[in-house]
Amino acid sequence: MKQAANDNCRSIAFPAIGCGLAKCSTSLVAQTMIQEVHRQLAKYPLSVIFVIKPERSDIYDEFNKEIRLLQEPKQPSNVEYISTTIGTGTIEVEKGNITKQKVDVIVGTSSSNVLKKIILNAAGDQAQATYDIEYKKNPNSTLISIPSGMLACNQIFFVTWIPDKNLATLRKSIIDFVSIVIQNAISYNFTSIALPIIGCEQHGCPVYLIAQTMVAEVKKQVTISNVPLIVKFVVEPKLEHIYQAFCKQILATQEGKSKALLSSDDFSVTLNWEN
Repeated sequence: MKQAANDNCRSIAFPAIGCGLAKCSTSLVAQTMIQEVHRQLAKYPLSVIFVIKPERSDIYDEFNKEIRLLQEPKQPSNVEYISTTIGTGTIEVEKGNITKQKVDVIVGTSSSNVLKKIILNAAGDQAQATYDIEYKKNPNSTLISIPSGMLACNQIFFVTWIPDKNLATLRKSIIDFVSIVIQNAISYNFTSIALPIIGCEQHGCPVYLIAQTMVAEVKKQVTISNVPLIVKFVVEPKLEHIYQAFCKQILATQEGKSKALLSSDDFSVTLNWEN
């Protein structure tokens, strides 16, 4: 884009590199190319076109999704979150709606009807139908993975988790839950995860134990994997005591920073479907 601007060009046509014979992750290519073009457009006033073969509707859909995400209305700047860096990764806790998270994978629990219903309702009928099919095929599966449907993520994980009154057993179940999520996210080449706060409301589990165990296990998994993961705990805005408990654990892990989340500025990119 810099060279095009220096040559006084007004427009560029990019291919969707790596998505064909190289078999790179389509979602990763789309996300990286769209975000970098968006960043470069702040410097160079160009018209950018991504040209995709007509038969590759999967690639078209991924690029279209990334463009739509950047064109969505700006979010309020008063969103609260705390973050800390662990090696090459980042751990965050945010007040928000888990179905609105712009991450690679949103996580629910197949054993929590309330959370499952919230996520599937937001994801739409096709996601619900896919979940029903997968559940019937593997009712005892530890993890059910389905496409994102109408959500802004790439995939949805539903992980089996059952609370227990025995605190040692409860802690072990939380560790397993976090480990399963992160290991599967890495196997999909995902780099960002939105986790729910399990057990604190519906099941009345001790908030301190949930916060301490989930944060510690995420830290452990991020450190071991040495992958630049962003793991976000999403807390309903009304649950201030839970938000504070997770903030305390994150700040105890490493010094964090509080700041507002800002959405991207408007920009203009064209997605063409051509030979």
